[in-house]
Amino acid sequence: MGYVDTVLLPGETVRFRTGRHWVLYVPGLVLALAGAGCAGWTTYAYATAEFGVHVDVLWPALSAGLLGLALVLLVRAWYRRRVTEIAVTDRRVIYRSGLFRRTTSEMPIDRIEKIDVDQGLVGQMLDFGNVSVNGIACGIGADRLKRIAGPIRLRSHVIAGDHPVRVPQGPVVAEIGRPAPAATPTSATPVPADTTPAAAAR
Repeated sequence: MGYVDTVLLPGETVRFRTGRHWVLYVPGLVLALAGAGCAGWTTYAYATAEFGVHVDVLWPALSAGLLGLALVLLVRAWYRRRVTEIAVTDRRVIYRSGLFRRTTSEMPIDRIEKIDVDQGLVGQMLDFGNVSVNGIACGIGADRLKRIAGPIRLRSHVIAGDHPVRVPQGPVVAEIGRPAPAATPTSATPVPADTTPAAAAR
């Protein structure tokens, strides 16, 4: 059970959940590929013995450094995705991040004035971006809602929650293609007076 499930109010329902996009893994994967390339070149250099001792020491050190840095970035990306929760309920927007030091932000739907989505070309293709939720005396900035998955869907659910569908009250309205039901007379409906000659003679 995540943080969002533990803070839901009675009768509150979750409309949308999201978190950090998998694009956070890209820098670590790029460095891992570069480190693997250096390791392959080192293996080739040792096998062919075409390089001197200086080059033989340089390439193993470079490949080890790149692979180590790639591991750090991949673990960091996994941690950031793991500890970040973003949810839109029918009452509020909830943000939570951190494990040993937790950071949370909540904003009622009815206090939201504007929600901005910032997406580049790659973000539009892979469905990620930065979101900024602004409201009355509070907000959740793009520094927190950064590189999240499904930003457009998040905005749509916030807007839908801010303008709930209301059931119309009052007289019965005819459905499309069907006539409206005839109104039944009540005791308050006035009855027209009888103006025929027979009634006038009485």
